[in-house]
Amino acid sequence: MSLLEERKRGLTDPVMAAQILAEIPDEPLETQRKMCYFVEPRGKRLTEYEIMTCYSQPTPDWISGGLDWGDWTQKFHGGRPSWGNETTELKSSDWHQHRDPAGRWHPVYVKAKAEDWRVLQRFMESFSAEGALRTIDPFWRDTVLAKHLGAFGYSEYGLFNAHSSVIRDCLGDTLRSTFAFAGYDKTDNSQMTQLVRTFIAKLVPGYSDSTAPGKQEWTQGSAYKSARETVEKLWQETYDWNESMFAVHTIFDPLFGQLVRREFFQRLAPAYGDALTPVILAGMQTHFHATKDAIADIYYHCLANDHKHSGYNRRWMHAWIEKWLPSTVAAMAEFMSVYATLPKREGFTDNASIAASVNRVVEDWIADYADKIDYKVDQSKMVDTILAGLK
Repeated sequence: MSLLEERKRGLTDPVMAAQILAEIPDEPLETQRKMCYFVEPRGKRLTEYEIMTCYSQPTPDWISGGLDWGDWTQKFHGGRPSWGNETTELKSSDWHQHRDPAGRWHPVYVKAKAEDWRVLQRFMESFSAEGALRTIDPFWRDTVLAKHLGAFGYSEYGLFNAHSSVIRDCLGDTLRSTFAFAGYDKTDNSQMTQLVRTFIAKLVPGYSDSTAPGKQEWTQGSAYKSARETVEKLWQETYDWNESMFAVHTIFDPLFGQLVRREFFQRLAPAYGDALTPVILAGMQTHFHATKDAIADIYYHCLANDHKHSGYNRRWMHAWIEKWLPSTVAAMAEFMSVYATLPKREGFTDNASIAASVNRVVEDWIADYADKIDYKVDQSKMVDTILAGLK
């Protein structure tokens, strides 16, 4: 007998091959032949984002939308599960139904960030070559950017930290991706505020890029007092992950954040000869709008319109607005005092122009956030309260 005949296995052995064929059932054991058949696509077919993100987190079926069963093999001290429904007051018929409209997952996000910074680097090279820094008003450069833009960087970094426990506790993998990228954007924003001053320090002899002026204004100044207190509560005292993200991304950031980023720094910088800050802050606005669309999908498309829990969730969202809106409005009113320190520029820092800026922010917030959950706001009264801080 040859060595080949001695070692016949499986399909090389006609007898064994016949036995294998006889055992194959007439009907297939599994009819699902496509990848990730258990994922419900938002569109006509699964996207790469959905394939790579959905159900990457193990979730038991007693968490809505979960596909696994049983309990967790490891728990926190006291018996708290790895993930549980008790971590939030909101309810969902499926915590996995959220989809980021931008389809961001890790490689896509990192690639976009890398390209953003390459574009910014090319801009700064041409900016310095042109000597464009010579047009910036000295007060704006030495006081406003150093002190107030620096302080705003601490606000953004505080909001970044508010995402830390949320990323751990939230009940779905697409939620986790959205909240993580929103948090990363906030720390990126904080770095951008420092980039403005570090870049100027490389071009202006004796100019300091120290974080000390901004830190002092943030921790001890009056213009950011309510903002600081609000961020600290969002970061350190809010344990419901939905409340934290709802307050950050549908109340505080689209009101106070947009007032400072868009209406103050982006709008006023050109009036003081600053062509640098608006370009760098444009990246922050890009991040804001990507997050805005994703947050709208979570809280308005999925939770506020949940077919089982819509009314219940909307009542909680209304309660959270009642809780966090007053401190946000107070933060905006206190920030009005910064306008009074600026050299006057007609059409920019006069009372009518400032009022128009505040109206734009409030009007956008009502249309893009409050109206979507039928929360009624007196725009005129809200604007007057903010402008009362203008001294």
